[in-house]
Amino acid sequence: MKMLSAADALGPAFRRARLVMAAPFRLGFFLKIALVAALTQPSFYSVIISYPMQGAQMAGGAAMRHPGRMNFGSVDPVPTGAGIGSLAGGVSGVAIFAIFAIMLLIGLVIWVVATYLFCRLRFTLFDLVVYRQGRVREAWRKYGRQTWRYFGVMLLTSFIFLILAAISTGPFVVHLLKTLKTAGAQAANSNPWPIFAQMLPFLGICLLLALVWVVIDAILQDFVLPPMAIEDAPIEGALGRFFNLFRAEPGQLLVYLLLRFVVSIGISWVLMLVVFIALMVAAVAGLAVGFGLYHALWHGGIGLQIAFVVIVGVMTLVLLVIYLLAMAAVYGTAAVFKQSYAAYFFGSRYRELGNRLEPPDENLVAVHTEPPLPELPPLTEPPPVW
Repeated sequence: MKMLSAADALGPAFRRARLVMAAPFRLGFFLKIALVAALTQPSFYSVIISYPMQGAQMAGGAAMRHPGRMNFGSVDPVPTGAGIGSLAGGVSGVAIFAIFAIMLLIGLVIWVVATYLFCRLRFTLFDLVVYRQGRVREAWRKYGRQTWRYFGVMLLTSFIFLILAAISTGPFVVHLLKTLKTAGAQAANSNPWPIFAQMLPFLGICLLLALVWVVIDAILQDFVLPPMAIEDAPIEGALGRFFNLFRAEPGQLLVYLLLRFVVSIGISWVLMLVVFIALMVAAVAGLAVGFGLYHALWHGGIGLQIAFVVIVGVMTLVLLVIYLLAMAAVYGTAAVFKQSYAAYFFGSRYRELGNRLEPPDENLVAVHTEPPLPELPPLTEPPPVW
């Protein structure tokens, strides 16, 4: 495989992504690969959780602004004032600490399990892109031992990164809390500019830390994982190969990381725009159908009202499933491209990976030569007699 620059690897990466996901196009197969790929992207988890929660909050806020339209019978008012104070006083500090510790432990366990699945799926995606077999179960089974080492690296890196984040942002958080306390004491006469002056450096450091984490995560996935998957290389060997590449071609590596970020963001935005338009059309159609069903069923008795609620619930569930599949398609497509781009850029410098992407032609490797001609006798000797 010939050496490819960061720009030259873009074309083969796009072709590889198309071959992996849609050659030929089958919707079920496409969604399967897209879902596996999307689950390797941290941004996918935030999208599938944050947007539905924001929609639920907006719906809840609308319901609270129009309480008169929701009459579910007489309900006793929630006790306030002394009742809440007595309830809070009944909970001891030890119980609060125990609840907090249990929640922290559960969150830690969920984070560790999710990180392991995240690492295992990255090996699965690498196998699907490099070998193009399309068998998720077989790709999942091949990398159990390698996943544990990669999982340890991810945990250690995350722990170090969290410590650095706490050290770098801690002083700004303390100053911000003091400023907020002072502004709260001044009430209406408080000046908001000191608060903004404390928030801007904090936000800048957070953005810088996010950028550093994106670079570290890309290096671990694109340059450390392939030697572990192909040769079962140890951590120090995989990291050593990356540092050798960085010393040999720092400029190309930086250009690659920049193009990886910019092109993947562009793919996500374009696909997100298409999905947003399609979801808006589906939502408007759903609202129109729901409005018609409301006028047809809501005033027809309790049975029709229950039927209306069930139909609306089913329609909402269908729209939610369509939304999740659409997000998986968007982020999965971007993830397959990034893995393909990494495979071609690194594979042109790493022979074992390059040979798996484009196996060498044995007919070209084996050079056939004719046997050499016999040497001519010296000029001083007489010619042979025939």
